[in-house]
Amino acid sequence: MQLTLNTGPGKAARIFTGSAVFQELNIFLGNLSSGPDSVFILTDKQTRSCCLDVLTSAVPSLSAAEILEIPEGEKNKSLKSAEHLWKVLAGRGASRCSLLINLGGGVITDLGGFVASTFNRGIRFIHIPTSLLGMVDASVGGKTCINLGDIKNQIGTFQNPDAIFIHTGFLESLDSYGLLSGFAEIIKIALVADIHLWKKLDSVRLQNLLKMQPDREIWEDLISESVAIKCHIVEQDFREKNLREILNFGHTIGHAFESLSLQTNRNPLSHGHSVALGMICESHLSVEKSGLDPGDRDAVIRMIFPDYDYYPLSSKDLDFMMEFIGYDKKRKGSEACFSLLRSPGNAISGVRCKPDEIIESIDFYRTLER
Repeated sequence: MQLTLNTGPGKAARIFTGSAVFQELNIFLGNLSSGPDSVFILTDKQTRSCCLDVLTSAVPSLSAAEILEIPEGEKNKSLKSAEHLWKVLAGRGASRCSLLINLGGGVITDLGGFVASTFNRGIRFIHIPTSLLGMVDASVGGKTCINLGDIKNQIGTFQNPDAIFIHTGFLESLDSYGLLSGFAEIIKIALVADIHLWKKLDSVRLQNLLKMQPDREIWEDLISESVAIKCHIVEQDFREKNLREILNFGHTIGHAFESLSLQTNRNPLSHGHSVALGMICESHLSVEKSGLDPGDRDAVIRMIFPDYDYYPLSSKDLDFMMEFIGYDKKRKGSEACFSLLRSPGNAISGVRCKPDEIIESIDFYRTLER
């Protein structure tokens, strides 16, 4: 299947999924209007081990590409990594006619997109996501970013890749934790924009999907549907001035969970796991601020638990999270702004919340400890 994400003149990104995705990549590389003078593949150690040979076997022309490898993990989505990659590209003679292929999960596509969009004021790049999170969220939408210290995604650009190639066979290299991280973003997309997808998720449930792994047909259906919904939203608001903000549901508090776990190095949480816990808090906040029925909040909790482990919080942890939320990009003045649910499939953005309301939503989460 092919989708096109149109975000303005000259800003379209083609998205390929399905069994012929590598054939489409071969055709795409052969049809580039001006051939790249050099091709680079950005990856990390784990993805290089699991996925690079699969790619180069299916697309032999990429066997000659130069490999850029970074250590794996969120902490490497940093200015230090970006500077290192800029220097390597410059040292290896990269130019505006070069092509960067980002092969990996969300860290690679976020970082690689940022590096490509800024090196020489922008070079061409494509994404080949290898994680479920990358396939349904991080690679789609034209956001590039790096972290600023412990603050998630604070520095970045809006720049579409030339194309995105989604090969669901890479899911076979993921464990259940990796699938959990991506599945959280599918839950989010359904909750903010599509009641039918939400009902479908309730019927398939993640544990059933894990038992059927690697059932590509089911995963391809969920991925294609999620990507199509996200593209529809992004096309209407590429630079996130209004509608696109609904995709931040679960992320304001979720990023605080993630940063807390990374800063304390106490059982670090994946991005998706963090967003799942953030959705519980922000569903409760939705009951108080945007009219969500408490029964729908409880349905969100049932969807997330028991698949996603409870993460215990102390009073000190809560102080850290509130300080972190104060840095959130979506705040207006001194108040944090949230994207909240009116009902499953119907979200609203720009809801101002006071600190005591946020604290109460996190305290609600703490009552769910098992």
